[in-house]
Parts: sequence; C-alpha cells; structure tokens
Amino acid sequence: MTDRLPLSALSRRSFLRSAALSTMAAIATVSCSDRSTNSSGNSQSRPLRIGMNLWAGFMPWKVAQEKDFFTAHGINAEVIWFPVLSDQLTAFNAGKVDVAGMTMSDMLTGLAGGLQTKIVAITDISLGADAILVSPAINSMQDLVGKRASIEIGTVGHMLFLKALEQGGVSADQVEIVNQSADAATAALIAGKTDCAYSYEPFVSQAVQSGQGKVIFSSKDIPGIIPDPLVVHDQVLSEQPEAIQALMTVWYETLNYRKTHLDEVLPIEAKQAGVSLEEYNTILKGFSWLTPEECLKAFEPGDSMESVLYSSQVIGDFMLQQDLITRKPDSIEPYIDRGFVEQYLKG
Repeated sequence: MTDRLPLSALSRRSFLRSAALSTMAAIATVSCSDRSTNSSGNSQSRPLRIGMNLWAGFMPWKVAQEKDFFTAHGINAEVIWFPVLSDQLTAFNAGKVDVAGMTMSDMLTGLAGGLQTKIVAITDISLGADAILVSPAINSMQDLVGKRASIEIGTVGHMLFLKALEQGGVSADQVEIVNQSADAATAALIAGKTDCAYSYEPFVSQAVQSGQGKVIFSSKDIPGIIPDPLVVHDQVLSEQPEAIQALMTVWYETLNYRKTHLDEVLPIEAKQAGVSLEEYNTILKGFSWLTPEECLKAFEPGDSMESVLYSSQVIGDFMLQQDLITRKPDSIEPYIDRGFVEQYLKG
C-alpha cells in the first residue's frame, strides 16, 4: 500500500469535500469574470483556456497539447493543469478558465452557486475504478449487517456505498459506518481492522492482490453513476462557437489517435497524471472514454444511470441530502448543448 495518493486519484475523488467551498467561490465570482472581447465580439485574440485536473480520464488533453493538435485544427488554446481540484474549480468559477473537465457534482455545485454554464460532452464514465471492498468472509451485502464499513462521508464513495446497500436490501443504519478516507480505509481493510471499505484504482487492485479484500460492488454495476462532463461558460459558447466546435474535433481525434499510438501516448499520460505506467494502466481498466455516439445516447432521457438526465438527478439528490448544495435544477437538460457533438458526427 503506497503512502502517497496518486494525484490523478486524489484530485478526482475529493470532489465533494470541496463542494461548499466551490459554491461560495461561484457565488463570489460569478459576476466578476475577467473575460474580455474585442469590438467584433471574437475573443480568440487570446487563447481558449482549458482547465483540467489530473484525473486519468482527462489525460488525452495532454496528448493533444504535446502533439499540437489544437493548432492543427485552428484553435488558439492553452491547457492549464491543476494538481488541486479546488484550484481548478475556483479558476473556472472566476472565469479564468473557459472550458473545464469535471464531475457531475462539480457541475451541479457551480449551478447552485449561480454559474451560467453548459455541458457540451460527456468525456468518460467510471466502470469499476470505484469499488466497495469487503473482507474475505463477507459474501453479500446482507453479511454486512452489524459490521463496520469505512467510508468517507459526503464523497462519491459514500454515494456508491449507499447504492450498494440499497441493491442488497440493507439500510444504512444496519451498518456501522466509520468516516475514513479511501486510502486509509483500504489500509484498514488489508489490516483486518474493518469489514468493508470504499476504494478506487489502483488501491482496489492492491487490496485484491493482498488477499485481504475482494470487490463486492463497483461503478461497473451501475454504469453512468460517475460521469465526467466537459463544461463551458455560456458566454464563451456565445462568443466562440467555432473554437468550441474545433475543440470537440480535437478531443475525438485525439481519442482516435490513442488507439493506434498507445506506446507513444501512455508514457505521456502517466507522467502528467503523476503515477507510474503500471499504475496508470491499472486505472485505465476502471473507466471508459465515450465515443460521440455514446455521448449523445447519454444525453437522451432514460430511467437508468446511463442517462445523464437521470444520473444528474440522483447525484443532485444525494448532494442535497448531504447539505453539499442548497438547490438543484429540476432537470439538467437545459444545461446541455449537444449540438457540438452532433456537428462533429456530421463532419
């Protein structure tokens, strides 16, 4: 068990802990954006500022940066990397970043704080990278009744754990929940000090390999529970639609480039993520980048977590229950602009 969380994992999985701070930042900065335009209303006189944290799902942007794909598609762009998630969100809320990759909870936090933004794409979803681990003696969620679970309250892991209990027919008050960070919880499970823990890759694989933990439930069991939207300020969409359209081309063309150049791109991505190549390959197994077709399907109405319209309501309800936000939209649909992905597919 490593003593240091990979920056990619740390920045992504701490998202709900900074929700209150992000809401206050959004309220304080929503009216003081530093965006400026020339007399023609075209702000491409300065770079389009793309803010990314170090989650592995955002690493193709580093490849695009290294390969100069932005210039190739006619965009004056600057990718700004934030090792600390709250710094990224504060910069985005203040208008110092035009486009940002984030979690759905980050998006909802911004809306609750008064930001005017739109989702233009869902870039990736967790498919096993987030998991509920149990000791070898536990074979079902029912076996957790009266047992101890180490879960960080108010995080994505907490939400996943509650869903696992719900599907297993167990209520939260039937389990002793201990508030513990994911890395500490995984260490406690391996040491035999807890019966259950929320964790994420590469720590999930480490626990399984130790023989002291096994996966009983994961984000793979509820596809779409943890989606990552690409979010753009409304003002930027209005002023620079051509740049945003070209940005979508860069994103999907970079994903296509990865498929045939893995030996080249994996070291670039792992280095930017702050993890070893071995750890990075493990993390990659736990999520999936969406194709443009899959993205548009995620934007459709539905009654499962695979629909962003549905999952955003589940996530928003959880955040309200945990007092992380004070309001949420009746539907995320008015805050989605699917036209850029649709136009990309038209060619």
